Amino acid sequence: PRIVPDLSRHTRPPVQLEGARGPLSAVESKLILQRLQDAAARSEGATQNLSNVVHNNIFTRHLALEEALVGSPLTVGNDVVLLQDGPATYAAMLSAIAAAKDHINLETYILDDDAVGQAFAQALIEKQTQGIQVNLIRDSAGTFTTPTQFFQTMIDHGINVLEYNPVNPLAARKTWALNQRDHRKLLIVDGQIAFLGGINISSVYSGGSSGAAKTPATAVNNGNTGTAVAWRDTDLQLRGPVVAEFQKLFIETWEKQRGAPLAQKDYFPQLENVGNQVVRAIGSSPDEPFSLIYATLLSAINNAESSVYITNAYFVPDPQLLSALKDAARRGVDVKLILPSQTDSWLVFHAGRRYYSRLLA
Repeated sequence: PRIVPDLSRHTRPPVQLEGARGPLSAVESKLILQRLQDAAARSEGATQNLSNVVHNNIFTRHLALEEALVGSPLTVGNDVVLLQDGPATYAAMLSAIAAAKDHINLETYILDDDAVGQAFAQALIEKQTQGIQVNLIRDSAGTFTTPTQFFQTMIDHGINVLEYNPVNPLAARKTWALNQRDHRKLLIVDGQIAFLGGINISSVYSGGSSGAAKTPATAVNNGNTGTAVAWRDTDLQLRGPVVAEFQKLFIETWEKQRGAPLAQKDYFPQLENVGNQVVRAIGSSPDEPFSLIYATLLSAINNAESSVYITNAYFVPDPQLLSALKDAARRGVDVKLILPSQTDSWLVFHAGRRYYSRLLA
């Protein structure tokens, strides 16, 4: 379906940034955005003249539109660490869980009862027994094959477990809708550190993409040899003021799903500036008329002036995305896509490949 928001280039109010102490002044916001523009120009090997032109491109058009659509602030003072593949991501997540002192909020699509799932379950149960409140949102479809006892054990130890939009209509807490799913993967510890990205909690991610996966061959295979293939994905670890915005997304989802009242914990501690990254938290929900993330993705592509690089596991472009990519290439933008040669969804794989010829053309 075509998305609803107006993506045209109207004049919009100046983008305002927020730090640990609240909104920055218009002058401070302008200076930080100018530094971002200059850094972008230098990374492209551009001249100062181009840096001046950049002032009117993505930093003013896209960020203003993004702010109008999303409503969440563009925050400064954040530290962001890129985590590649499951092993690095799980190690960082489990380390943060072990260090938790107040609460742990975890939201995930898939949580399997396997070696990785059991490691997380035991880590969460251990913290709960120490008085650290654990709140878990698990998607009903994504965890459909996970035994009920796996979650019951957590509940028995005091962990709050919320099933997102139960597949069983008799268990629905609101209007039942089979296809309204929660694909968010988000971990927040003590309201101070957040993890998010594409990595679910499952042993299929336990092998790094640089070598063969150390997972059962039944997880994903190449179609003829039965050899397990490593899953490639990415997560981010964030600290700083933006963590409060992700905390809001978690609590909003919990409340919309009519979960039991959350225990009184310090969900919004005072956050300090800990880095120099500028970050906006964008959350989409199936309850919304259109995907905020998708709308801002299209805006970014439409405003791109030098490059568009996309890596995507399930690539089936709709007419708007297809048009945005082709238009970007026509105006001289360097458009590169990294797509899978092997997959766990052959229907999606072949549906996406039918667009390759026109994209290459």
